Amino acid sequence: MVSLPAAVAAAEVKLPFLSIDTGTILFTLINLAILVFGLKHFLFKPVNDILAKRQEAVDKSLTEAEQAKSEAEAAQAEYAEKLAAAKEESAEMIRRATRRAQERSDEIVAAAKAEAAAVMQQNEAELEREKRRAASELRSEVSGLAVMVAEKVVEREINPADHARLIDEFIDSVGDVQ
Repeated sequence: MVSLPAAVAAAEVKLPFLSIDTGTILFTLINLAILVFGLKHFLFKPVNDILAKRQEAVDKSLTEAEQAKSEAEAAQAEYAEKLAAAKEESAEMIRRATRRAQERSDEIVAAAKAEAAAVMQQNEAELEREKRRAASELRSEVSGLAVMVAEKVVEREINPADHARLIDEFIDSVGDVQ
């Protein structure tokens, strides 16, 4: 093995493969700058444009989603309002129908009462007419019987004046009995 001082002495020897060539470094730096510029121009710029367009599309989708959500909430509120109005309108229609039915019922009851009163009045008038007719028939029968009784009692023929007087007396006596 080689001793350590000998190795250091050997490192001081100039080796041609470890030399620094400034031309190569400069050429490498220019190539690197061209490569960076080319990548930036042909790769990063289109990729950044695609990313910007994609971000814009995502932002637009989010905006549309928020707008659709607000429209849906507005439509839901409008639907709820219309539903409440429809319920109120149906309740009002039911109240009106109930009121009309009650009024119609009252009219029918009033008409039935009026008709019943008219029928009662007509029946009372008919009853009164029947009473008068019966009283008239009774008077005529009573007058006929009175004449027969009077003929038998008197046993003679009664002249018309006596006949009328006897009938009137009998009717007056029968009227007092009632």
